[in-house]
Amino acid sequence: MGVYKDVIVQALVIFPVIACLFTMPYVIYNYHKYGSVLSLRILIVYSFILYLLCAYFLVILPLPSKAEVAAMTGPRAQLVPFQFIRDILKESHISLSDPASWLSLISNKAFLQVLFNVVMTVPFGMYLRYYFRCRLKKTLLFSFLLSLFFELTQLSGLYFIYPRGYRLFDVDDLLANTLGGISGYFMAAPLQKMLPAREELDQASFRRGREVSLFRRVLAFGIDLPFAGIAGLLLSVLIPGNEQSKGVLLFSAYFVLLPMIWNGTTIGKKVMRIRIVSETGEKAAWHQLLIRAIGLWALLYFVPYLTAAVGSIIADDLVRLAFCGLLCGVWFFFLLFELVRMAMHRRLFYERLSGTREISTVVEKSDDRSRTE
Repeated sequence: MGVYKDVIVQALVIFPVIACLFTMPYVIYNYHKYGSVLSLRILIVYSFILYLLCAYFLVILPLPSKAEVAAMTGPRAQLVPFQFIRDILKESHISLSDPASWLSLISNKAFLQVLFNVVMTVPFGMYLRYYFRCRLKKTLLFSFLLSLFFELTQLSGLYFIYPRGYRLFDVDDLLANTLGGISGYFMAAPLQKMLPAREELDQASFRRGREVSLFRRVLAFGIDLPFAGIAGLLLSVLIPGNEQSKGVLLFSAYFVLLPMIWNGTTIGKKVMRIRIVSETGEKAAWHQLLIRAIGLWALLYFVPYLTAAVGSIIADDLVRLAFCGLLCGVWFFFLLFELVRMAMHRRLFYERLSGTREISTVVEKSDDRSRTE
């Protein structure tokens, strides 16, 4: 039991790293599919990842040294089905005339090993039925494949890192793990009555996705920036002129020409399912997109550049500090004010100037089509 506790603690330590690597792709996927990120969905998915991580660590840990594994001479695989029955009977020491000895059938190491392999995949079957909406046949298949992955991991010596497998490939483990997944499938029935159905989660996500949130817009802009930078590098080679004039031109080229060609979207907005339209909901005209891009460029680049340029020509340090501090303070609070407006789903200053707004292009899909048969 102490070994299992240590393994779970190690999984909990590693989980934040895995979660950090997984978070951004998962958030982008949710915004692209639903237009929003539901907190309950995140809790379910992340708990599923934590469960798989714990199960995987229970299979591979503790790790022996390569020297210990090289010295092993025992069998690498147990291919006789239901060998666990013989092992249980062998270790139980029961006597038909002594009912008290019958308890040894469920208190010996062989039985507890089988029970552990069953219990380990019970949550897997519950997740498959509740969240992934798998039917019994697919739960059976996926439970078997998960167990096979675990057993092959052991047989291969952790993917050939070790000279041989340091744990036994056991066909009975395949049977026990698969039984656990099926058991979890049936145990998920009362869970489905207590928690909102997957269809309800999807509908709530689609409802929230009709509004373009602050983080969704910021994330779309963050996706656009590296692509705009790549376009700028390519165009800067072909276009003569100073850096400032080229900066305005290149910024406008990405955030004006691309939405003109691509029905009001950029790469980031396409991923986040956002589109720029006019106030009336029609396609935005080129001059509206240009005014919008110039306003955004002025806020993010021109004002800081102007502050630095003017500050560099002021000789007196105190005056320069006061001037730059004042402009930076005004710029910061204006930026904060615009972020608050964005969070309240209000149009920003450059949208009001250009007569544009951003809308969500997420369309709710039929749940029947996405149900896993």
